Amino acid sequence: MTQVNVPYSLYGGARKAVFSHERECITSGPAQTGKTLAILWLLDALAKKYPGAQFSIIRKVRADLLPSVLRTYKRDFLDRGYSPGVTAYGGENPAWYDYPNGSRIWLGGMDDAGKTLSSERDVIFVNQCEQLSLADWEYLTRCVTGRGAVMPHTRLIGDCNPAHRSHWILQRAAAGSLTLYQSYHRDNPTLWDHEAQEWTELGRSTLDALSKLTGERRARLYEGRWANPEGAIFEVYSEGRHKVKAFEIPRHWPRVVGIDPLGAFVAAVWGAFDPHGRVLHIYREYCEPFGLTTTQHAANILAATGSETVFGWYGGGPSERQQRTDFAAAGIPLQAPAIDDVWSGLDKINELLHLSALVIHDTCLDLASDLGAYAKAR
Repeated sequence: MTQVNVPYSLYGGARKAVFSHERECITSGPAQTGKTLAILWLLDALAKKYPGAQFSIIRKVRADLLPSVLRTYKRDFLDRGYSPGVTAYGGENPAWYDYPNGSRIWLGGMDDAGKTLSSERDVIFVNQCEQLSLADWEYLTRCVTGRGAVMPHTRLIGDCNPAHRSHWILQRAAAGSLTLYQSYHRDNPTLWDHEAQEWTELGRSTLDALSKLTGERRARLYEGRWANPEGAIFEVYSEGRHKVKAFEIPRHWPRVVGIDPLGAFVAAVWGAFDPHGRVLHIYREYCEPFGLTTTQHAANILAATGSETVFGWYGGGPSERQQRTDFAAAGIPLQAPAIDDVWSGLDKINELLHLSALVIHDTCLDLASDLGAYAKAR
């Protein structure tokens, strides 16, 4: 990528991310390492350099932008006069920022993508991308293909605090689909004086506050470790024990499909039972936004199934009879699950994991990520 001028020193993972060429990259680290500010400097510099370029700043929920990343952008760029002539549109909760040369930074959330992601972008910055699902992230990859871009390199870039150990970010990085950079508290020049080689007063007070966190919050926000949530329901799940390399399922293995027909995303998983090893293999997954019609979802699921013989299609809770009726009309004879109590179903999955009677193919990144995130309410 063309070098850009940055008005303060960049260090560690933040510097690597800013000056990298990777189309997909995420900087991970504990709280207050300077990840967000570094990427905002990048967006601002690129917006000034490339007239007419289109950028987006995204969070999982749009309302979370204002008190977090936009507060930093306004304080460190607009209020200090570093980016003169930038105009906000939308009042106190702007929809975008326009630069004098015609570049624009759109603001949005995955809960209301709408105009924010209605066309191609040169760079998309996802703040706190550990909050996104894999389906969210893959949706964003479609918006930075380079078609109609102004910049020579389009990018999907994000920052995150570490999440659970089976998170899709780690899985996607391990597969080589994205580059994951690590940042540390010493990378933040307001916390660590690189000339004096000592903590600043702000650094000492920040680390003192973070060190007093407990449990998973301390591990993630102070130590920068990926750690499972307290009260994790599937604590027994282990990638080494329960994740296997995908392979073609023998035709004689019985297959079933489970479908979650209602929610922000419609999801499905395909399971095949190995009669010799007596192990259930989850070998395929589907996850698409609820905005599609039931007919479209059903067509997609049937297309993924192809010529495979499915012995049973199951899904929907006790009150979701209409959804089962709609899927049946679309060609999938969805039946109510034999176990309709959520906790009983979770207990059954845990039992199979304990017995090593359930494995997940490494192509099912969303499912593996969800298992690590599932925890009891505190």
